Amino acid sequence: MKRWILIAPVLVCLCLAGCFERIVAPKDVFGSIKQGETYSPASNMIDNWYAVEAIDARTFAINEPKSSQYNTSYLIAGDERAIMFDAGSGERPAGSQSMREVAERYTDKPITLILSHFHYDHIYDAAKFDGVTLIDRPEIRANIRGDAYTISALESVDKEMPPLKVAGLIADGDVIELGGRKLDVLNLPGHTTESVVLIDRLGNQVFTGDFVYQHLGGIIAFAPASNLTAYKANSARLLRLTNAETQFFGAHGVPHFGRDWLTLLDRELGKIVTGEANYRYVAHYLAPGIPWRVQQNGDMYIYTTPLVDPPLFWSKWMLLVLAGVSTLSLYLFYRVVRLPFIPPGSKHDVTHPGREPYGP
Repeated sequence: MKRWILIAPVLVCLCLAGCFERIVAPKDVFGSIKQGETYSPASNMIDNWYAVEAIDARTFAINEPKSSQYNTSYLIAGDERAIMFDAGSGERPAGSQSMREVAERYTDKPITLILSHFHYDHIYDAAKFDGVTLIDRPEIRANIRGDAYTISALESVDKEMPPLKVAGLIADGDVIELGGRKLDVLNLPGHTTESVVLIDRLGNQVFTGDFVYQHLGGIIAFAPASNLTAYKANSARLLRLTNAETQFFGAHGVPHFGRDWLTLLDRELGKIVTGEANYRYVAHYLAPGIPWRVQQNGDMYIYTTPLVDPPLFWSKWMLLVLAGVSTLSLYLFYRVVRLPFIPPGSKHDVTHPGREPYGP
């Protein structure tokens, strides 16, 4: 029994070492973009923080090129009202204008805030708006208290946010009328369950949030609400709703990208859900030290959870397994530490029963 107490921790250490041999530092996937650069020479700099690019006369990409995640939010205006899609990264300097104040410089129409999803780097100035319009999902509706919704620490992947006034709910398939311009609402789970994508069919423009963006740091599918099977199904759905001329606008990196990038994402997600992915393990820059699995094809990186898919990785069963393994490891360590030291050849040495120790 005592021999196994010694051997078991050694085996565990060897297994862990075998895993960590596969961990390599992530490649520089930021391309030629350097923090602080604007995305277009035509961008208008505000407060030395925002780089506002006019996509057309009624559509503006409000970039935060100095933010750690290279965030972009969008002002989408019609003749009667406007949509603000996301509310900033939360890294703007003290004293700088809020996302709402910047947006109001480019439209005099009433602005409705819609969040692409609830992660911390998209919601910072949400309270500056006259409420937020949320995607209508059962779990969101169930957590509205009065006319307020609180984004939890699990949803933000950071900390619980102050309650937000709920201005309204929109459902998958709804059409938002802006006056001379319409936006189709899609709820596309994958990155998160509440992920929203907006489509301007007449302008052939798609605003994708974090569901897909031109590569900058990788497509994230390791958050608590990520789902790889849903991600694949919804990437295929978005492909069916777009064409080769569609302009895509993401929430990170260079805003503009083409449908070929979405096609590549769909292809690589297909490999993942069919078990054909060729994973490697990397310490991702967002959560260094954790061996995330990554499926890579050229500049496309899809990060997901170690060993198992996100729904299982973040489940209570995984927590129970980790608690059990930790307890067993501590117990084995305790037993090893308590083993008495027996010098070889002493009279208590039982490695050779019946043999007298050497010496007088």
